[in-house]
Formats: sequence, structure tokens, C-alpha cells
Amino acid sequence: MRRVLAFFLVIAIAFSFSTQLSARAQGNTLIVAGRFVDVITLDPGRAFETTNLIVHHATYETLLNINADDLSKIVPGLAESYSISEDGLEYTFVLNPKAKFASGNPVTAEDVRFSWTRLLNLKGSPSSYLKDFGFKSIEVVDERTVKVRLESPQPAFASVVTAPALSILEKAVVVAQGGTDAEDADQTDKAKDWLDQNSAGSGPFILKRWSPNSEIVMVRNENYWRGPVALEGVTLRVTNDAASALQLVARGDADVAFGVDADTAEQARNNPDLKLNIGQTLNLLYLGISPSDFFKLPISDVRVRKAIAHAIDYDGVIALTGGFADRPAAMLPLGIAGSDPSLRYTRDLEKAKALLAEAGYPNGFSMTLFIGGGSTAGVPREVIAAKIQADLAEVGIQLEINQQTTPNFLTAFRAQELPMVISAWTPDYLDATMWTAFFSKADSGVSRRLRMDEPKIAELADQIAAERDPMVRERLLREYVKAHVEAAVFIPLLQEQYIDVLRSNVQGYVFHPVYLTDFAGVSK
Repeated sequence: MRRVLAFFLVIAIAFSFSTQLSARAQGNTLIVAGRFVDVITLDPGRAFETTNLIVHHATYETLLNINADDLSKIVPGLAESYSISEDGLEYTFVLNPKAKFASGNPVTAEDVRFSWTRLLNLKGSPSSYLKDFGFKSIEVVDERTVKVRLESPQPAFASVVTAPALSILEKAVVVAQGGTDAEDADQTDKAKDWLDQNSAGSGPFILKRWSPNSEIVMVRNENYWRGPVALEGVTLRVTNDAASALQLVARGDADVAFGVDADTAEQARNNPDLKLNIGQTLNLLYLGISPSDFFKLPISDVRVRKAIAHAIDYDGVIALTGGFADRPAAMLPLGIAGSDPSLRYTRDLEKAKALLAEAGYPNGFSMTLFIGGGSTAGVPREVIAAKIQADLAEVGIQLEINQQTTPNFLTAFRAQELPMVISAWTPDYLDATMWTAFFSKADSGVSRRLRMDEPKIAELADQIAAERDPMVRERLLREYVKAHVEAAVFIPLLQEQYIDVLRSNVQGYVFHPVYLTDFAGVSK
């Protein structure tokens, strides 16, 4: 009898929970279902994944912005204006006098100085946005004005300022939770745990809770200085796959199925309660192959890496997405000046076999391909890895696929422990340096993770970063793409399109290639 009662109690609870979900989805909270499994932290000074871009754009603000309707134009954010010195070394930002945090306190120049200095001194991956662009100093001129000094001219710096990693945090709140901007902040800052569950920003929403592998809950910032937004809140709910996300949306238990695959999208086309939102991204999924002798593997030979590049069936990889993708030649996406698709690798099995034989591996070899979780264009990482595994087997290269949880994969990748990976890159700002600054140097970025030391690529990256003439810069970028194709370290597999399935009553939902979406303009 006790078991029977327990059974009906479970059913009642499940029914009640489902009813609550539906009520929330039908109410004024936007429920977004997707594979939001990559979150390691929600501290803006430490986070370097993809989901945090969505959360931080909703809960924090940057000094400058780039809107989805014109990606070529930098517009005011917390700063109402900015100016650049004639020598290109000094940027002066003037804050909007109306800007205030969710606490109601004004956003000040000291908050900006603290946020950026803390970011730099935490020495995490996001600090590269300042370090790699020659950030020298930041000075508080007055309550509303900050002056930033660079070591060398950096034409892309204004674009970099739009990156969510450069969000402005309220100093008093962060310090009260153990935060610091001291030089040893990487050892002494204790604010991470609090910032994982709360926000200290000025954005249209406030972070209320992050439950790993479950959900991220944000509520409306009633003190938002631009005026409260239409939605009462946004919840990012973790689902196992696109089909599960679509089921939630079709039942009315969620409003958006985020980043679904082509097959799932087709299922939604004939449902009058649903609609598709398709956006072209600058996101790249790539195969990374370490050229370093450190691993003592055949891939240290460029001929082997080129053989791998020629063995891949790229059309077959893109077909997995239902055609919702394209492919650039190197780690510079289509749509960015200098990207040249005519240089792309094409499948040529005979050439691949000849290169392997020339390198001394006529019968191929065995090695491990490391992947994390998540998906690209709705296709799970393990599916794409299996495709690469099958392709390389045709030239004698036997791959063992080692799939780890995304946090474990990223930790090992950043520790330079993985010689061959499939991973993804999502831009945090819209300038070529978003790729050249991170896929070029032996001592920084993703290239460091693969122990890549290619002087020509590094030199071109430096020239691109400093060049102010757009035409010269584009020529340098074309040379950069050629150098990458020749090195065959980073092999782009696809540049995805994002497909979201929305309930028909969701309005104002737009795709952004950096933030993925902007909830401030959404209503139901």
C-alpha cells in the first residue's frame, strides 16, 4: 500500500511540476530550452565559454555595443561617447550620466577601472582581451570619465570593448563578496562563488540562480536605467538534445528551442504554433592538430596534417547539419574581410595517401581524438567525431574517440594536454583580431593550447593588429589565411547557422553573432 501511495504521489508531483512549467511558459517568463552544458563559471572575469555570452549580455553591460541590425557600426553602451588620440594610443570614454546598476547606484569611472583591472589580474583566459591588445593602463579622470592607454596602436580596440568579458561590475558589491583587483587577484579574489549565483551588473536582467546541468534563472531588473524590459524573466533550461527541446516548446512548456538541428527544424515547419528563427553565425567548428614534437606523434609532420586535411569529407560533414552551414579556408570566417574560400582544403584521398607515404606512414597510424560535449548546428560533437573517424580510416588513420565532459575537456585542452581535438570558436567581438589574436601565437590563445609555434603566422597577426589602412589590412589577412592553410594546424569543419524554434507568440527575438540573442527586446 505504501508503494502504491508513493507511486501516485510521484505522479501528482510530476503533473504539478509540468503544469507549473506550462504556466511559466505561458506567462511572461521566457523559457529557453537547449544544451547549455558548457558553463564552468558565470564570473565575467573568468568565463570563456559560449552560454555565458548570452547570460552576461543579459545581466551586464559594456561601454560600447554592436547591434544585430548593423554589425559594422559601434554604438554607445554604458559610455555615451568615446574618443581616440591622434597617435591611436589613448582611448577616452565618457559614461552616460543616467547609467546605474541593478542596485540603483550609478555606474562610475571607478567601477570601470576596477572591472578591467580585476579582469587583467585574474589572469584567466578572458584577460587576453586586454593583455593581447597592449593594454597599458586605465586612469580615472573624473566620476564619469576613464582614459585607457595602449602600448601600441590597436585599431580593433573599440570592437574589443564590446566583448562581454569587458562587462562593468559594481565594485562595492564585488568587493563585499571577497573580490579584488589587486595584482595577485588570481590568488586572492574570492568573489567567483557569489558571482556564479548572482550578478553585479547594470543589464536588463539579474542572475538569480545557476543550477549546473539544470537551468540558469534570470529575472527582470526593475531598476534598469533604460527602463524595465517586457519580460519578467528568462530561464535557460538544459535539455539532453534538440528533440527534447522541441517537445517542450511544442507542448507549451518552453518558448524557445535553442540551436536545434535541421531534422528538428523540419518537424516544426508544419506546426502553426511554431516558427523558425535562422541566423548566420561567425562560429567555427574546427579540427585542431598539434604540430609540436612534445607529443611525439606523427602529426608533428606537416605532411601528415595535410594528409588529414585532404582525407576529410567536408561536404559530408556539412550534410549532417542539413545544409545549414558553410566552410572557410582557415580560422577566419566567411563574412570577415580577408577570408578566402577558394583556398579551402578539398577531399583528395589519393593525395592524402601519397602525403602519408612520403612522411613515412604508408599504412597509416593510430591516435586519439579528444572531444567535449555540446553540439554545432544542432549536431552533437560525437556525431561529427564519428564522421571524421570514418573518413580518416579510409587512408589508414585509426582514431579512438575520447569524449569527456565539456568542463574536463576544456580544462585539459587549456593545459596543453590534448594533441588532437574537435572544438568550436564563438566570437566575443566583431573584428578579424577575434581570430588572429587567438589562433596565432605560441604563448597565448588557442594556438598555445595546441603548442603551435609558427613564426610567419604570429608575425602576420601582429601586423594585422596594428594596421589602420583597411585595404592593407585585408591583404595581410589573405596572407594570414594562406599561411594557416599551409601549416594545417586548424582545419575548419563548418561555419554554422543557428536555428531556433519559437512559439508563435514570441516577438522581437533576433539572432546576434556574438551574444546569440538579446532578450531585452523580446516580448510574449
